[in-house]
Amino acid sequence: MKACLLCGSRLRQEIPLADLIRLTPLQKRAICEACSATFSALNLLPTCSSCGRRRTNDMSDPCYDCLRWEKDGQFKFINSAMYEYNPAMKDYMKRYKFAGDYRLRKVFSDQIHEQLKKQSAIIVPIPVGKDTVATRGFNQVTGLLENDRYLNLLSVRFDKKAIRQSAKNRQSRLLLDQPFEMIESQKNQVKNRAVLLVDDVYTTGTTIRHAAALIQQAGAASVKGFTLAR
Repeated sequence: MKACLLCGSRLRQEIPLADLIRLTPLQKRAICEACSATFSALNLLPTCSSCGRRRTNDMSDPCYDCLRWEKDGQFKFINSAMYEYNPAMKDYMKRYKFAGDYRLRKVFSDQIHEQLKKQSAIIVPIPVGKDTVATRGFNQVTGLLENDRYLNLLSVRFDKKAIRQSAKNRQSRLLLDQPFEMIESQKNQVKNRAVLLVDDVYTTGTTIRHAAALIQQAGAASVKGFTLAR
């Protein structure tokens, strides 16, 4: 038996009766049920219709963050997310991204594939800089997309980051200069096409909106976002 990638406990591969009746292929599990239960899925919760964040009873729709984007004259941008950025997700990102445990891509890659496999839009991952790849060894977004076809359309303009994104406060993120540029050889592939931008976490929305703006300028018919967490 395999071990849970998060806690190390042994995994039992059980086939639900409904799947057995339908002869559904067995889905390989990467984590145990206990670890899975610590993540908060957003699909059954009230969320902001623009950015996908979990809405509380006193929150407007769109949420106050999205209303601020609209007030600033930003283009209409819609993002959907799979999970809330709760303590379990924060710990996962710490281990996957910052500790560089590439095995942990398997925790969500199959779920992401199920969400994206029927997409007719071109899937474009948010890139990371060369310094990040040199240090971490991989792009955490393309790791999550290991089962999906995607287009490397964007690159990072700056090789070095003075402060990593996760360490910046909201104001610093909002003042971020355009960090991306188009890969010219791929630019024509998105003209008049729908594009789905994929990132790991939507925080303020600045990073993914910068990417979306470039793709719109390249002539895409539409640009939406999809993130693992919000």
